[in-house]
Amino acid sequence: MTRATLGNLTLTVRDPAASRDFYQSVFGLPDAERASPGFVMLDAGGVTLIFQPLDASGAEAQPGGAELGFMVPDVAQAREMLVAAGGTVGELQRMGWGEAFDARDPDGHALTVYRQRG
Repeated sequence: MTRATLGNLTLTVRDPAASRDFYQSVFGLPDAERASPGFVMLDAGGVTLIFQPLDASGAEAQPGGAELGFMVPDVAQAREMLVAAGGTVGELQRMGWGEAFDARDPDGHALTVYRQRG
């Protein structure tokens, strides 16, 4: 498999707009070019910082939690490799922007593995 790239870091927050204001005023992070309804996305220099509202998160998500988002060239292959390595994986989802699945590493850390349409 081709080496994956950490494309985004998702933070579960109570108020995405307030988080945007905080990170923009403290760190000067500009809005990212891509967007998703209800989410705030900032360009953090090669990684997109995403603020996900608590009510859009999974049942286990809590404010202060993080999710690592890995951009890969082949989502199905990455899913198979995660299963073989002992990860817990969700169903493959195909959306207008690309495809993805949620997963957990063997220690329970949240992962999203995705490929965007070019």
